[in-house]
Amino acid sequence: MKFNLFQYLLILFVVAIVAFSITPVLRKFARKAKLLDYPGGRKLQSHPVAYLGGLAVATPITLGSLLVIFTSIPIDLKNQFFIGLILPSLFIAFIGLLDDLYQLPPWPRFITQSGVGVVTSLLLYLSDSGVKFFDNPWINGLVTSLWMVTIINALNFMDNMDGLATSLSIVISLSLFIISYLNGQYLLAALCISLVAACIGFLFWNRRPASIYLGDAGSLYLGFLLAAISIRVDVNANSEIIRALVPLLIFTIPVFDITQVVITRIIKGKSPFEGGRDHLSHLLLNIGLSEGKVLTLITISALILASFGVFLAVGN
Repeated sequence: MKFNLFQYLLILFVVAIVAFSITPVLRKFARKAKLLDYPGGRKLQSHPVAYLGGLAVATPITLGSLLVIFTSIPIDLKNQFFIGLILPSLFIAFIGLLDDLYQLPPWPRFITQSGVGVVTSLLLYLSDSGVKFFDNPWINGLVTSLWMVTIINALNFMDNMDGLATSLSIVISLSLFIISYLNGQYLLAALCISLVAACIGFLFWNRRPASIYLGDAGSLYLGFLLAAISIRVDVNANSEIIRALVPLLIFTIPVFDITQVVITRIIKGKSPFEGGRDHLSHLLLNIGLSEGKVLTLITISALILASFGVFLAVGN
C-alpha cells in the first residue's frame, strides 16, 4: 500500500496535535500523583519535573498504528508491524515506566531490555530482516541483538538535558522516513513520520525549561522503535561498507556518547549503568557552553551526520 504526501501530512498533523494536547494532561496527573524527577546530584534541573512524558509520546503513536488494521495491506505485514514493532515497544515502555516509578536496579532492567532486543532480532529474521553483513547467521543475529540493545540504551543515556533526546529522535526519525519512503517501504515510513510528529508535539513541553520529561518509559520506547526501524529499512547499496555506514552516521551522536561513557566508567572501575555527569552534553557544559548552545550544537551535528547517511543511502 502506497501512502501519498497528503496522508503523510495528515499523520504528521494529527499525531503532533494529539501529543501536544495530551502532554499537559499527563503532566498535571504526574504532579498530583507526585511522579516527579527531583533535582540534586547529577540532575541539571532546579525544581521537580513531572514524569510520564513517555506516555505522551507512545499514546498517539499507538493509536495511529491501530489504524493499520483498517488498511488494505496484507495480513502478514500487519502481523510483522504489530508483533515485531508495536507490542514489544509498549512492553519496553512499561519496563521503563516501572523504573521511573520504582527505580529498578540497573542489571534486571538491562537484562529485560536485552531480552526484548534478542526476541525482536529473532522476529526480524523470521520476517527476512535483520543485519546481513556476514555469511554466518549466528553472527548476524548477534550483531542485530547488539545493535538493538546499544541503541535502546544509547537514547536512554542521551535523555540527560531538556529536549535533547526528543530533538535527536526527531532528526533520526526524519532520516529514516526519507530512506524508507524513497525505498517504497511506505508503512515503515508512516511509522517514522508518526515518531517525528509525536516528538514535535511533545517537544513544546519538553524544551528548556522542561515541565515534563520523557523518563525511561519514553526514552526506552523511542530507542527501541528507532533501533528496530533502522534494521528494517532497506539501504539499496552494493557496498556492505555503505550499508553499515548509513545507520552509524544517523545514530552517530548517541552511539558515540554511550561508547565513551561505558569505556570511561569501566576504566574508572564504575558500573556502566551508574548515573553520572560524564555524557557528551555534560562535557560540553564543562567547557563553558550554555545548555541552549549545547542542545543546538549536538542537534545540528546530528542533523549534518544524518544527512550524510541519507545521501549515502539514496545516492547509490
